Amino acid sequence: MAAKKYNIHDLQSLRQQWQEIPIEAIPEKNRSLYQKRKEAVDMYIDGYGLLDIERITGISQKHISTFIKKCLITSQNEMYGYQALIPNVKLGKSHSVGRFLQLLEQYPSLSEFITGNYFGNKKYTLEKNMNLTTLHEKFLSECLRLGIQQHEYPFNTANRGYVSLCKYVRKIAFGDINKQAVRESENNRQKLRSTGIGKRYTTNTFFPFDVVQIDGHVLDLIYNIKIMNSDNTIHKTTATRAWLIAVIDVATRCILGYSVSQEFTYNQYDVMEAIKHAIEPHEKINLTIKNLKYPPNGGYYSIAYPELQYVLFNTIMLDNAKSHLSEHTVNKIVNELKSTISFGSVATPETRGIIERFFGSLETRGFHKLPSTTGSNTNDLKRKNPESASIKYDITYDEITELLELLIAEYNNTPHRGIDNLTPLECMRKKIFEVGMIPTLADEKMLSTIKKLNFRTDTRKVCGKTKNGKRAYINFMGTEYRSNKLALTGNYIGQTVTIMYNPKDISTIDVYTSDGLFIDTLIARGEFGTKSHSIKTRKNANRFAREQGWRQHDYNTPIAAYEEHLNDKGKRSRRAATQADIIRREQGKPTYSELYSMQAKTTTQNLDTTETDGNKFAYEDIKDLTPYELYDLMFGNNRNKRRGD
Repeated sequence: MAAKKYNIHDLQSLRQQWQEIPIEAIPEKNRSLYQKRKEAVDMYIDGYGLLDIERITGISQKHISTFIKKCLITSQNEMYGYQALIPNVKLGKSHSVGRFLQLLEQYPSLSEFITGNYFGNKKYTLEKNMNLTTLHEKFLSECLRLGIQQHEYPFNTANRGYVSLCKYVRKIAFGDINKQAVRESENNRQKLRSTGIGKRYTTNTFFPFDVVQIDGHVLDLIYNIKIMNSDNTIHKTTATRAWLIAVIDVATRCILGYSVSQEFTYNQYDVMEAIKHAIEPHEKINLTIKNLKYPPNGGYYSIAYPELQYVLFNTIMLDNAKSHLSEHTVNKIVNELKSTISFGSVATPETRGIIERFFGSLETRGFHKLPSTTGSNTNDLKRKNPESASIKYDITYDEITELLELLIAEYNNTPHRGIDNLTPLECMRKKIFEVGMIPTLADEKMLSTIKKLNFRTDTRKVCGKTKNGKRAYINFMGTEYRSNKLALTGNYIGQTVTIMYNPKDISTIDVYTSDGLFIDTLIARGEFGTKSHSIKTRKNANRFAREQGWRQHDYNTPIAAYEEHLNDKGKRSRRAATQADIIRREQGKPTYSELYSMQAKTTTQNLDTTETDGNKFAYEDIKDLTPYELYDLMFGNNRNKRRGD
């Protein structure tokens, strides 16, 4: 046996730490050479002589020690081992090699100084995300402070160690991604914290309706709103983007229900509306867009399978958005629906990947194909003047909701790789009707709860003084509520009662005694009792009235005044225009878009020829007139005659 350069026993111990590399993982052209090198190294460690190793493996004696040395090189406290024997693979240098690393070994505080400044440690700097040029300048200053002379490294090189410093910083950045995340954006930090490190602690459910995910998504589309000018002409303006709040079944990827909000941000009532929509039987909407039609099975689970109406969920996954965290939302889900809530981290869609993938599919297959799309971001090539396109092509909110209804129906009938290329509705059918994974259906008691799932309850004291002739009433949201039944008796005055109301329409409220007995339905005073309106509209109308300094009395019309204010402001503000459209929809009045359509239809159908006082006007003569001018032309003379009479 020839003399050995290395201690055989030490090598045998170290070899146990080396990871075996499957020969299939190595490129085929390099496999033969790798096997010879590995055999030579193993024979050396097993005590064979150099001549025998060369004769058996064909590896030169002078190369064997070089291969051993490469195997012993460490990187991030781990030896390369057999990896060092793979042909054409570049290995990092040993920590003991290189003048820069030698400098750090000689002055250990320099390493901490570089790391601290780069990662923003307050001990070294208050500057955030320090760039490499600044770091290099501080590095040189620190070298001088440590006593390194101008004729020594790094000052005696052309770039004064800048390139080596950059390589070292890149190495420490890749070596600790948690510290590197500190330098990144908040979005990247959230993503890093919300993703795993190789081991999964949760599994997706196999049972339909066991776990559902709920989240909101702002649609990548601009639509237009029509508001009335003072001269009765109609002005088109763009609205704020609408929100979709969807409920998806994790096991089948089926969209169970949804709600849409025109508001700038969606709220807790929109979340409860989506949950209610997911439980109740789906009702088809009247489609007005040409060539749009529902799939043969209806596109929604309660239409395709009527046996599955009023199905309850076991667990609802929400994020920590404020609209989800309200006490009302939690109470309704836990205490009334009897479901559990699984909260995820804020701004971490990775924890709700299933519903986020649905939002992506919805946009790429639908809204991104329309001319008024905003694209996925401001730099998206699909984004080309969406505001102008929404007005040019007259894209309305009603058309968006129709398209959304059909896109979701198509999604529920589209094969999905995550469920063995079945459609969500097919997957649901197989699991429930073939395998027998029967979900929980609501009983009679739960049905009444579901019908008023989006209602809220509160307590109020009944006001009034019989000796002053003040009949009983209740104050709610700055307005008095009364009814004949409540006013006919003074028995309830001074008592605390329970009120129940729909946040989408607080023109009336239901009142119950503290024992739960129904008293009556109360109507709001004045205009608030004659027009349907939401809590938000009431708050905004009252705020606007206070700002105007108006006195509150029977003849106030705060909703009408607020709507008129929004119409005027809507020419300059997208939010105001959108809010005006919301108020009209709450009242059940035709929107100006609908009035515009009815006007155009009437003009086209009935005014091919128009006769007034013996004169006939061709359609071409009147098609460009404003509604006011047309009215004046048709009825002006008669109006003057009436004035004369």
